[in-house]
Amino acid sequence: MRFFRRSHTRSLTAVSLELAVRRRHRLFLAIGIVLLGGSLLAFAGFRYLEAQRALTLQRETLEKENLRLREDSERARLALEVEKATRDGLEKQISELNEQFNRLKSELEFFRSQKNGRR
Repeated sequence: MRFFRRSHTRSLTAVSLELAVRRRHRLFLAIGIVLLGGSLLAFAGFRYLEAQRALTLQRETLEKENLRLREDSERARLALEVEKATRDGLEKQISELNEQFNRLKSELEFFRSQKNGRR
């Protein structure tokens, strides 16, 4: 009669329920870890895309500034060429005027010497 006093099925049921609860906790823990890992990957991806966008904007800004500086440099180079050509032209004109001045000065001296010689 000892056999009827102790029910083995009741203890098996209690153990299996306990195992099911532990399995459920492990499942929730695994799902939580997967969700946390996914969240961290999503956050890291967002930060990466944000950094790439910032770098793209910075590159575009630098390219625009580079283009502006090249245009300014080209304008300055052209202005320098114009200034050099103008200077060369003015130096040539000064040289011609000096030659003309010297020629007219020598003619004036000649005419003065002729005037003084007639008296």
